[in-house]
Amino acid sequence: MRFSIAAFVRPMCVGIFIILAAVLLLASNGNTGKSPAAGHTGASGDKQNLNSDDPVTPAHGPSWLKKIGIFDIRATAMGEMGGYDPPPPSPRKEPEFPVETGRRPGNPMGMGMGGMMGRSNANDRLSPAETERLMGERFFLAGSDLYRLDCRSCHGPNGDGALPEINSLIGPFQGTSPALLEKRMKKLGRPIGAKMAKDLAAQAEESIRQRLQNGGKKMPPFRHLDREEVNALLNYLKAHVGAPETQGKEKLVMQSVSRVGEHLVKGTCQICHDATGPGVGRMGMMQGIIPSLASFPWEQSMQSIVWQVELGSRRMMMGGQRMPAYPYITAEESAAAYLYLLQYPPYY
Repeated sequence: MRFSIAAFVRPMCVGIFIILAAVLLLASNGNTGKSPAAGHTGASGDKQNLNSDDPVTPAHGPSWLKKIGIFDIRATAMGEMGGYDPPPPSPRKEPEFPVETGRRPGNPMGMGMGGMMGRSNANDRLSPAETERLMGERFFLAGSDLYRLDCRSCHGPNGDGALPEINSLIGPFQGTSPALLEKRMKKLGRPIGAKMAKDLAAQAEESIRQRLQNGGKKMPPFRHLDREEVNALLNYLKAHVGAPETQGKEKLVMQSVSRVGEHLVKGTCQICHDATGPGVGRMGMMQGIIPSLASFPWEQSMQSIVWQVELGSRRMMMGGQRMPAYPYITAEESAAAYLYLLQYPPYY
């Protein structure tokens, strides 16, 4: 009798294929796309409901503070350096969303009242049709707006940081200007030529670009920024420090609603908030629990998130941690963050 290897291997391969197909089918059936369970675990995979060419990705993992070993937000200045001024003037263009500011006559800033006001509107939900309509809107943001969303909560309104924990951006960005380098070296009595100044400035800029990509000892990476956004951000900061090469009108970058939300969530919110985990519940705020990002779309409304971001929350009764106010974030940007979390569920 002749022994055929093919006759032996073929049935085995078919059997393995059937088993793998069954496992994949069960896995896909288990991921129904419904709201997360009580633990708010968010999406179960790397990317949920995303196109391969979609630049927007979900938030994931623990908060940045936890990643660097800080478990009490009162022990750091990170996330709290943004200041209490309203959004500065900018050529930005924003869509009109069905949300309103939390400031009131007699209490123009309303600081600390976001949690209380937000809970009164927590059950006001958007219809699927309204959500779809809002997601189709577009923002046009300047570099200064990208700075507000991604950098300001740590580096401050003017880029001064909070030494020694958070470095200033002023010196590093002055180093990206050939003209400012030449001027400084001449003042120090060590003049350099135009070519050397240009080479040194290029090296300084590349170092900053690498820092944005890879992060630092205490600075998170900002890999969600694409090249156009990085260019707009860097041009704004160069102009901010007085680099003569970049003086002029800021260019606007078109952004989807989910993209603007991604900037705010990854650049500001996830400094303190884990992607997944518990929400606040009735007693959470009183105990100072920091809710997960995944819990927001299921426990809050878009309006309540807007007030929470704008006004912050005082810790109540039992002490614990509190959320600072971010009045320099527009109501539309906070609404975009809510819609982003709804459209792109966070995962661990």
